[in-house]
Amino acid sequence: MDEPIFKTGILRSWNVARGFGFVERPTAVLPLERYFLHLSEIKCGPNPPLVGSLVRFETAPARKLGQLPLAVRVWVIDPSELTPRTTGAV
Repeated sequence: MDEPIFKTGILRSWNVARGFGFVERPTAVLPLERYFLHLSEIKCGPNPPLVGSLVRFETAPARKLGQLPLAVRVWVIDPSELTPRTTGAV
């Protein structure tokens, strides 16, 4: 069985009333990869997610022609939980 491939991106927008948003992932060439994210796909993290949060996700194809691919099995990382790494040098 193949291992799932997870991607990392940033939540760029979120519609609280409708329960969806968009994730962007940087690429080596422009434009950015964009994915549609529905509230039901968030497995862990704040609800509603905070714009600017780091997200880890798998992808699925778009449901209809012309739509964005889907972000599925999503983990949202709250920006306040991110701390700068220390080098440990004394």
